[in-house]
Amino acid sequence: MKKLLYVIGSLENSGGSERALTGRVNYLVENYDYDITIVTTNKNSLKSYYPINPKVKLVNIPISFAKNTLAEKLEYIFFNSHKEEKELYEYINEHKFDICSSLGAESFLYKGNNGHSFYKIKENRFTYKKLLRDNVRSIGKKIWRYFRFRNAVMVQKKMDCSVTLTKEDADFWSKYLKKIVVMPNFIDTENIESSELENKIVIAVGRLEVEKDFESLIESYFLVAHKYPEWKLHIYGDGSLKSKLQDLINEKKLTDKVILKGSVKNIYEQYLHSSIYVHTAVYEGFGLTILEAMAHKLPVVAFESVGGVKVLVKDNENGFLIKNRDRVLLAEKIGKLISDNELRNAMGAKSQTIAHEYSVENIMEKWHQFYSTI
Repeated sequence: MKKLLYVIGSLENSGGSERALTGRVNYLVENYDYDITIVTTNKNSLKSYYPINPKVKLVNIPISFAKNTLAEKLEYIFFNSHKEEKELYEYINEHKFDICSSLGAESFLYKGNNGHSFYKIKENRFTYKKLLRDNVRSIGKKIWRYFRFRNAVMVQKKMDCSVTLTKEDADFWSKYLKKIVVMPNFIDTENIESSELENKIVIAVGRLEVEKDFESLIESYFLVAHKYPEWKLHIYGDGSLKSKLQDLINEKKLTDKVILKGSVKNIYEQYLHSSIYVHTAVYEGFGLTILEAMAHKLPVVAFESVGGVKVLVKDNENGFLIKNRDRVLLAEKIGKLISDNELRNAMGAKSQTIAHEYSVENIMEKWHQFYSTI
């Protein structure tokens, strides 16, 4: 029985990374012979937003990766001793894990005394664009970003393997790294019902943070609401921009048209009662919420961006890809799907067909085959 360790900051959030990891470990212990432990590194983080099979052990080892002072940043850039990972390293040695996967800042590179050997995997749950955002104007931040990217490359070079969600990300990292494996997100399509696409609801799901750009969605929906006043936009998720987005909704007099619904555990039920999915993220690792919406037969309107958006959304087939983050065109395409019931159903059916390519059985067999070769 192989012993697998996954390290992540927390499982308490309702994000895609948390959902994908808990779904993976649950499937592995239920269908294969693995001994699995998840270590969370945020202090006192021992709960999971999503259900975890009792066979999976959940352990908290607090690690602070914050670099607040100049001295700490310089040490991180030039020396990078990884001393903050000492307790994690000792835990790995004590329990003799075979494969250890980092889904966060953990590097497994602390130099301890014990020589236990294990296979190191870095899972890139976000697209490379997150490290290379070009909208930073501060010289200091640009320098810090450069060294942070340099460090990310250095750390991954010392890993045995890097995992990406898309071929696009794999192609980028292949310029710096030798071994890269593409493992997309998956979805359990077996028990998912199809939306009738009759409810006058447009849905969006994601953290209320800058990178999801719900501001653009609300601005676009202002145009939609005037033409189709009977339709509503429901946004599911929580985050630091909740008050700012609500202020924008109030300013646009959309309080009865655009509703911030918060995070819910029954998100599948919300897809089922919606008719169009909209995605406006600036960058996306894969887009698990897009895949979930597609599995429920929803057509998708999305800003074209790096990551899984272009993999999942086929322009004019199962939805529309909007170039150059054009808010007016976004509104126009939402309106097109609202006004054309036949098109909405045809694109929704195509969404469902594409979603089945990412079934849990297909993707988890790939994970099992990968682990079996190590």
